[in-house]
Amino acid sequence: MCKKIRVTLLIILLLSITTGCWNRQELNQLSFVMALGIDKHDNQIELSAQVANVGEIGMDSSSERGTSVTNFHVVSPTLYEALRKMTSHAPRELYLSHLRMLVIGEELAREGVRDVLDFFMRNEQMRPDYFVAIAKDVQAKEILSTLTPTEKIPANKLYSSLKTSQNLWAPTIAVHVDEFVANLVALGKEPVLTGLKSNGELAVLNKNNKLKMTDAPVGLVFTQLGVFRGDRLVGWLNEQESKGYNYISGNVKSTVGNVLLPDGGEAAIHILRTKSKVTASMKEGKPVFTVKLQLEGDIGEVEGSIDLTKSESIYLLEQVMEKKLKESLQVAVSKAQKLEADIFGFGEILHRSDPGSWKQMKSDWPSYFVKSEVIVQVDAKLRRTGKVSSSFIEELKKKTKE
Repeated sequence: MCKKIRVTLLIILLLSITTGCWNRQELNQLSFVMALGIDKHDNQIELSAQVANVGEIGMDSSSERGTSVTNFHVVSPTLYEALRKMTSHAPRELYLSHLRMLVIGEELAREGVRDVLDFFMRNEQMRPDYFVAIAKDVQAKEILSTLTPTEKIPANKLYSSLKTSQNLWAPTIAVHVDEFVANLVALGKEPVLTGLKSNGELAVLNKNNKLKMTDAPVGLVFTQLGVFRGDRLVGWLNEQESKGYNYISGNVKSTVGNVLLPDGGEAAIHILRTKSKVTASMKEGKPVFTVKLQLEGDIGEVEGSIDLTKSESIYLLEQVMEKKLKESLQVAVSKAQKLEADIFGFGEILHRSDPGSWKQMKSDWPSYFVKSEVIVQVDAKLRRTGKVSSSFIEELKKKTKE
């Protein structure tokens, strides 16, 4: 019996010292994929991968060097097959855990992204912390092929730019893949994605393989919001409509807007805080939604004649702000109703407030959404006018006339 115990203990000891990481991967055997682009190619898809050249990233920017990324492109019937096929081009195994951006071509997005997203949600390597965007008026492979002088890895530049833009500029929104899928499957809500396009001034490599600087150091710009109905892209919101959507959805953290002054000049308003609330009710068998938007801002710039020491001047600016913002919210709702896409989640709000009515409407919610009445109320407050109460420009004009 003691012999059996000793043998058992010996086996356990041997097992404990021989175990290791069965799925370990060495860094020098991996290619880190920073961005993926997917385009429609006849009846197949074209997959583009932006891979980091690790050896180039750590080099001094003043030294002779190549580009910090390499792009690979393959055409295949499915994404899973495309990734495997890409290994015949890439020198190492593609590693997806560090992915920052997924860019989907507009043509593919209009046909439907269901199958594409199924692959990304199933993949065990991929963390859901990367952003998704739509390549607008340009292929996704061209987006990934654009170099950015301000950042060694273009995918990192796109990721940080979209994140910053969401915090400081109202027309854009940064959407992680899991958030997009959640909105895709939700009842009473449709997803949106920010568009990404070229501004026509791309950074390129010259014959010496060095990066040329252009007038605009970044050749890519986030613009407008793409509207989905189901998994298909059905249209775009313009800048004003995109702002309206983000205000209603409570996505605006900080932004800048302008209002017209009585003398024809303009005042720039730095919006600091916003709060949006949507309530639902029923009226004569139709849904009625009330959107209440509250916001606070400071006066950042004045180009015109107005005395900001007077309370009536501040009140006038607040009224002009409220009118302009109300119009932005209304045109956003009108565009969404025209596209039959409830991107605001009004259906979800109705479901929570009146489950009985929602049960009757959910099977045909798009048609009810189109006929819904939406009441918009805006309350704007200006808190500060800056260090000066009136612009020195008027005094300069008077001096010039004298």
